[in-house]
Amino acid sequence: MKFDIRKSAIAAAASLALVGAGSIAAPDAAHANGKVAGALVGGLVLGAILGAHSRPVYGAPVYGAPVYRVRHPRCHWERQRVWRHHHRVWRDVKVCY
Repeated sequence: MKFDIRKSAIAAAASLALVGAGSIAAPDAAHANGKVAGALVGGLVLGAILGAHSRPVYGAPVYGAPVYRVRHPRCHWERQRVWRHHHRVWRDVKVCY
């Protein structure tokens, strides 16, 4: 994902325009007549809609410590003749390579 400066600049300008228009057109407390709550709800709804349609911008990837894969030896069991008390016997022996 590539960072696009134009989209960020347009979004910043739009947010400044909305804040500026809201501060100019804000009614006084004496003339609000309960419209402040409606304005807050409308602002939250509009912000949720705009926030849902914008794509998130992520920073550069952060790499942690390297993860090393531990290779376990491949083992199997074989029946071999081994020395046991001065004579040879058959035993199951684990052979790894």
